[in-house]
Amino acid sequence: MRIRPATPNELSAIAAVHAASWRDAYRDMLPDDYLDHQVSDDLARQWRDLEIGPRDVVLVAEQETVVGFIAVWCRPDPYIDNLHVLPQGRSGGIGKKLMQAAAERLVRQGQSTAYLWVLADNHHAIRFYERLGGERAERTDKAIFGHELPNFKIVWSDISTMLPDDQSDGSGSRPAGG
Repeated sequence: MRIRPATPNELSAIAAVHAASWRDAYRDMLPDDYLDHQVSDDLARQWRDLEIGPRDVVLVAEQETVVGFIAVWCRPDPYIDNLHVLPQGRSGGIGKKLMQAAAERLVRQGQSTAYLWVLADNHHAIRFYERLGGERAERTDKAIFGHELPNFKIVWSDISTMLPDDQSDGSGSRPAGG
């Protein structure tokens, strides 16, 4: 598997991974009719109309084709908007590698924190983010394509704690000058 920056011509592949992930992971959180008939169009439109800034981080995991992605908007604070892996690739380390690669790029840009919002009923994702050092902050309802759903804010006060051990000094901090 290879993690690399996404290219503009891969946005439709990213949208397809995004929709497949939602149809599986959000099955009991969003209406079935929405997931079965509308989510692909909504996410394809979102990715087609997206403006990616020069400091934003959009990475793909590739195994012959795109099997996962992460999108972090740095405007100015890093907001992890999306982390999705095809259902058949979940729990295989792809999400962790994407998070680590994004954290590495953010640290190189001089960033030290990040946050995301996760559906409150997505217990698997919450545990995953907490294992990576994220901490639950506030809980609020958020609109997701017209559906109001409770979300938790997950915060990393030090994103270097996500870096792989070979890029850490053992304390979770990245070495100076790295």
